Amino acid sequence: MSPDTQSASVHEPYSRGSTGSEDSRILACVLTRNEARHIEACLNSVSWTHAQMVVDCGSTDATVALARAREAIVLHRDWDGWARQRNFAINEASRRGYRWIFFVDADERVPRELSTEATRAVEASDAAHAAGDATAPVGFWVPRRNIIAGKWVRHAGWDPDYQLRLFRTDRGRYDPARPVHELVLLDGSDAHLVERLIHYNYDDWQHFWIKQQRYARIEATARVSRGQRVRPHNFILQPWREFWRRYVTLQGWRAGTHGAILAVLLAIAEFQTLRLAWAGEASTDQRRRGEGHPYPLPSQRGRRWPRYLPSPVATGSGADAGSRTALTGPSSAVTADDATTSRVPDPVPSDLPDFGNHPPDTVAVIVSYNVASLLHECLASIADAAETGGITVHVVVVDNASTDHSIQVARANPGTTVVANPRNVGFGVACNQGIAIARAIGSQHVLFLNPDARLAPNALEALRNALEASPRHAIAGPDLRFPDGRPQPPRRRFPNLATLLVESTPLQWRGGGIDGSPGWPVIGQIIRRYQCADIPDVPGTVDWISGACLFVRVTALVAVGGFDPAFFLYFEETDLARRLQQSGWTCTYAPASRVFHHRSQSADQDVGARDHHYYSSKMTYATRTLGTPLATLVRAEHVVLFGLEALWQSFRGNRAGARRFLAVVRNLLA
Repeated sequence: MSPDTQSASVHEPYSRGSTGSEDSRILACVLTRNEARHIEACLNSVSWTHAQMVVDCGSTDATVALARAREAIVLHRDWDGWARQRNFAINEASRRGYRWIFFVDADERVPRELSTEATRAVEASDAAHAAGDATAPVGFWVPRRNIIAGKWVRHAGWDPDYQLRLFRTDRGRYDPARPVHELVLLDGSDAHLVERLIHYNYDDWQHFWIKQQRYARIEATARVSRGQRVRPHNFILQPWREFWRRYVTLQGWRAGTHGAILAVLLAIAEFQTLRLAWAGEASTDQRRRGEGHPYPLPSQRGRRWPRYLPSPVATGSGADAGSRTALTGPSSAVTADDATTSRVPDPVPSDLPDFGNHPPDTVAVIVSYNVASLLHECLASIADAAETGGITVHVVVVDNASTDHSIQVARANPGTTVVANPRNVGFGVACNQGIAIARAIGSQHVLFLNPDARLAPNALEALRNALEASPRHAIAGPDLRFPDGRPQPPRRRFPNLATLLVESTPLQWRGGGIDGSPGWPVIGQIIRRYQCADIPDVPGTVDWISGACLFVRVTALVAVGGFDPAFFLYFEETDLARRLQQSGWTCTYAPASRVFHHRSQSADQDVGARDHHYYSSKMTYATRTLGTPLATLVRAEHVVLFGLEALWQSFRGNRAGARRFLAVVRNLLA
């Protein structure tokens, strides 16, 4: 059955319209889905037409009941696109004997002046055709007054915003190839009306952006199906052209702030459409070649759960206390089975040491990945710091499928629990496995320490003292140093829009002053503020601290659900600190505690994967904190910056660098 002849359930108080072929009868049609707050006012505004018809695609509110109460013809038809839905309505109007159809959206109103003009225009057209004038218009363009975020927008292409809404049912059809911003194919001449249709377009900017995202997805799908290929230069030129068209050519600047916001958001929406189309093309090409993503992610990637911590209940047949070995006994090991659900399975081993009523104060969690050469030094430093500070510590090494002898090094360390994951589940998920063990044991604190880091003898005691200085402190972080003693500033402010636009981009590399130079005036200031270089290096509360070493209160971790698995690697500690702060906890900096950190020894083993995970997590964080429109702006800016960087590296003859930055661009567009 073709879309235009699809059956529909009908409630119609009028069996047919006029049978007089020359009567200038108009049927007003409204397409609806959950439009209860608009439908009555809309139908009232078109009560001057000879009949009103509502084509509903499955409202779950009172839309249908309210329309029937207004004695409108109510049809139900499953949604399959704007054009096909409207063509169905045209056929129904024609079948009922209505020569003219006037499409009105539920959020539109027809003023009295427009109704009078439309009636006279239709009567004049029919009279002219009856007199033999074949050039008389068979369709009329109606100008709209668009109310966006409470303001009538008169520029930026939103005024007069003519729409072909009033036309003869035997002369007009919508083009089904246009899924968004439908196009009427009119068989005959047209004319323009003067009086405006009032369109209460978007309640606020969030509503506007949600609708633009929907349009972007539909348009991207249509472009892929039409075989339109996205070229790299499109990502720069087309959004810029859209902004220029809206703000300059169509004089959006005259609309003030509204005009600027509209121009920016529509440029971002154009970028989003291109990105989705690019990703659709890549997905199609990969399916044809039988390829997968270059960096497969675990099944947890991108999922949101209200809580992120696995249950702290021990698993396996030996879960009773009698089956546990003593703290000084041989190292225990557990292998997490491959998950049948989306979450890593319960990682608590059945043979954890039985501490009775005296659990260790701290569980030290080390997430290892191919750093066996440094892991032994890390483990030894924990033992030394625990002895110096008089702190009881149980060490847990969570290995993310290392291919070197990291697991053997961990198992050789006395009193160490080893969790051997069969795949790389990401840093946050692995940390959550360690947290679950700390909860099962009953420890008060968790020390998260990178395997390429080494504690100074007094580091652990200084961290605990700093944390316990206030019951609201959730995290304490140390003074980080490179192995040669150079400072590695750990303090950070939460990234804002300016930070996300600049940090870890060519702008920072060239203008951030990271080489000790003053940097570019604005860029340098942004980076200095982000890295807390503008405040004294003294103990105190900060937004967040580098995750190379964190001393955290278990109750705080449980309160916010641990690390978010959506961050496979990078930004997981930033997100954790942000959620803790939102829950009333604080993060404190303890420079009396010193930790030596080699930095990125695991991540640097695969630069391509590192870049992928870093910028993917950055975009996730941007979306969570700034919202999708600004996050898309950050993504677009990154595509431009890294695209230019790839060109620059290619010009210099650095082909490896060019390929690296092109890979960053591809991943940002994925």
